[in-house]
Amino acid sequence: MTPIKLLVPAAAALAAAAVQVQAQGIEVRLSGQINRALMHVDDGSQKDWFNVDNGNSSTRFRFNAQGDVSPGMKAGILFEAQFQSNASDAVNFVNRQSSASLAERHMDVFFNGPWGTVRLGQGDGAANGAAEVDLSGTTVAHYSSSPDIGGAFQYRTGAAFSGTSIGDSISNQDFESRYDRLHYQSPLLSGFMIELSWGHKDNDIMELAVRYSGKLGAMGTLAAAVGFSNEDAAPGGTDDEVMGGSVSWLHPSGFNLTFTHTQRDFGGRERKFDYLKGGYKFGQHAVSVDYGMGKDQAASGDDAKVYGIGYVFTPVAWAELFALYKIHSLDRPGVSLSDINIATVGTRVKF
Repeated sequence: MTPIKLLVPAAAALAAAAVQVQAQGIEVRLSGQINRALMHVDDGSQKDWFNVDNGNSSTRFRFNAQGDVSPGMKAGILFEAQFQSNASDAVNFVNRQSSASLAERHMDVFFNGPWGTVRLGQGDGAANGAAEVDLSGTTVAHYSSSPDIGGAFQYRTGAAFSGTSIGDSISNQDFESRYDRLHYQSPLLSGFMIELSWGHKDNDIMELAVRYSGKLGAMGTLAAAVGFSNEDAAPGGTDDEVMGGSVSWLHPSGFNLTFTHTQRDFGGRERKFDYLKGGYKFGQHAVSVDYGMGKDQAASGDDAKVYGIGYVFTPVAWAELFALYKIHSLDRPGVSLSDINIATVGTRVKF
C-alpha cells in the first residue's frame, strides 16, 4: 500500500480519536500547511524549471493535545510529520523527481509546570534553531539555511559536474536538529530561557542553548540565541562539536537586521558560517536581502558564498505568496566553478 493510501485512514482514525479525547478533558488540535513553489535553476551549463515543495518550511501536518493534570501542571503530546513531493533541497538536473515520503518531525510527550517544560521522544534538540533566529518576516522565502532551496544542485567545471553541491559547500550548521531525546526548557525569566537536551542519533548527543526575546522600548524588538552541541565520536573518530548563534532586531519602522555565526569542529577541520540579512516590513509586505559565507565546509580552502533577495506578501494570516532570487558561488583553489542562479516563486497556505 502506498504512503498516501496509508495516510488517509490514519488521519481519519486520529481525527476520530480527537473527538473522543476532547470529551475526556484533553484539548486536541489538528493543524499544518502546504508549501509549493516553481523553481528555475541555471548552473551555467543547463537551465530548467522544477515544481517543488519548499524546503524552507516543508508541507506537514501535526496533532497537538494537552490537558490539566493537576493545578498548575499540564501534560500533552506533539505529533508532527512532513510529506514532501519533489523536495526543493533534493531535486537536481540528474534527479528531477523526488518521491513523496512521510517523515517524522516531532513525536513526543511533554509535562509543563511552574518549573518549566520536560519533553520525551522525537523532537528538537535544545539548540535547534539557535542559528536561525529571524524577525524579517521573509523566512518562508529565505533565511540562514540557504541549501533548503536548491541544495542538491552541483557546481560545474565547464560542462562536467564537480561532485560538490550547494548543500555540501554552505550550511548554517544549526546543531543537531531533531532526534530521540530528553529535553528540558526553563521558564522565561526577564525574556531569557535555558534549554538542555540529551539523546541519541548514531551516537550520544548533548546540547545546551540560551535564548532571549524582548522589547527594547522605542528601539523595537530583539531576539537572540546561542547554542552548543556535541555528538560523541564513533569508534576511531572524533567528536562533532558545533557552537554559535544568531541575533535579529526589528525596529518599529519595519527595518530589521539579522546576523548568524557558527563554527563546527569535526574530522580535524574547523568549518565556519557567517550570515547577514537586512530587511523592511510594511503592512502586508516584507522584503529582505542577505549574504552568507561558508568556509572550509566541503573541503579545506573552500569559500562558498550566497547572495539573495526575497519578498513575501501576506494578505491573511494563513496564506503567503513569496518570491526569491539567489546566486551561489564556490571558490576552490585551482578549480574554476560556475555560479548557480536560482529563482523561486510560490505560496504557503496554513490550516
